[in-house]
Amino acid sequence: MRTWSISDARANISSVFDEALKNGPQKIERRDSEPVVMVAESDWNRLIAEYPTIAELILNAPIESDDLPDRRPARSITKDLF
Repeated sequence: MRTWSISDARANISSVFDEALKNGPQKIERRDSEPVVMVAESDWNRLIAEYPTIAELILNAPIESDDLPDRRPARSITKDLF
């Protein structure tokens, strides 16, 4: 993965874009923040397809109802408060 400074990436955005399409992810660094990575959309789609969503993880979790703690009843608000 090639690393670009933010100023070089800005000055050569077409080259960064082309490199991401041809040679894979390109890292762009700025002194005062975390680096970012530019990837081709096809690579991104492949990466995110490999991982389940949080909803899929929860729905497919191997948890039985006995594994969960007992629920406490919800608090109710009395009319005296209003």
